[in-house]
Amino acid sequence: MKKSFIFAAWMFICACATPLMYDQAKFSISSDVKLLNITTQSSTRERDGQTQAQVIGVSAKNQTVYYKTEWFDANGFKISTTLNQWKKANLRKDAEFIWNFVAPSPRAVAYRVYISNNIGNGIIE
Repeated sequence: MKKSFIFAAWMFICACATPLMYDQAKFSISSDVKLLNITTQSSTRERDGQTQAQVIGVSAKNQTVYYKTEWFDANGFKISTTLNQWKKANLRKDAEFIWNFVAPSPRAVAYRVYISNNIGNGIIE
C-alpha cells in the first residue's frame, strides 16, 4: 500500500513537471518564461490578403513578459516594420491570455513570436 501511494505521488509530480510543448517554428520562448500552454492560429483576409495571427496561452505563474512578432515574406526574408517592437504583458497564474497581430503587409506569409522576461535595452511601447 505504501509503495502504491509513493508511486502515485511520484507520477503526479512527474506529470506536473512536463515541459511546455509548442511549435518551435512559430515561437521563440525564453527559458525563464513559465507557461502551461501556448498555441497560435492564423488566417488571411480575403478582401486585402492581409494575414492575421492570434496567440492563446496560459501562464504558469504571475509574471511580466515581453513579446513581439516578426513577419516574413514568401522567400523567408524578414519584413522590417515599426510593428516589430517589444510589447509588455502582465500575465496571471492559471489565467488565459490572448494576443492578436496583423501582418504589416500582404507580402507577409509567415511569422514568429518571441517571448522573453528580459529584453535588456529593448524599446517598449
